[in-house]
Amino acid sequence: MPSQKQPGVEPARFESSLERDFYVLLEFDLKVRRWEPQPVRIPVGDGHPSYVPDVLVTYLDFDVWPQTERTVLYEVKQRKELRDNWHRWKPRFRAARRYAKERGWSFRVITDREIRTGGLLWNAKFLLPYTHDEVTDGVHTLLIKTLRHLGPTTPEKLVAYLAKDPWERATLLASVWTMVASRAFLCDLSRPISMHTELSAYD
Repeated sequence: MPSQKQPGVEPARFESSLERDFYVLLEFDLKVRRWEPQPVRIPVGDGHPSYVPDVLVTYLDFDVWPQTERTVLYEVKQRKELRDNWHRWKPRFRAARRYAKERGWSFRVITDREIRTGGLLWNAKFLLPYTHDEVTDGVHTLLIKTLRHLGPTTPEKLVAYLAKDPWERATLLASVWTMVASRAFLCDLSRPISMHTELSAYD
């Protein structure tokens, strides 16, 4: 999986579809500054093999100034796998928590329940390609001004108000999705986005 938030230039490798989905969420999350798969090998001891957690994530805290960072070491697992093999994972997780604490990080196990619940993952998969696109200043200003003029409205109504030609509407719609992906509009990304999702302009 290609990434703009990884330290290396090679695409990230994943060992399961659940890991891939979590990587998509990380790449889409504006608070994530950087993420690195399989970042460290941790000795477990007591005859256990060493342990490699799935991903190290650095978050930016936008709620404070100056901005601070926090780092979380993650293991990505299906809940069923945890239940069935808890005795095997428990000593590894204990070692990971100790390792993370020594470095000022935290350690967390994240499962399919958190990753695949709600519409955020669907939206991230749909909108992520648009994060690589750009909207010209003129179109950006036009869409913002029109949305403020119309008030809360949908992508369908927004592009229909601005253009009658189907091709022009399609071009404008791509710009709308690009601006949604960059959070230039307000909308509920916890539910699957569609042509009927309500969009609002920031004050």
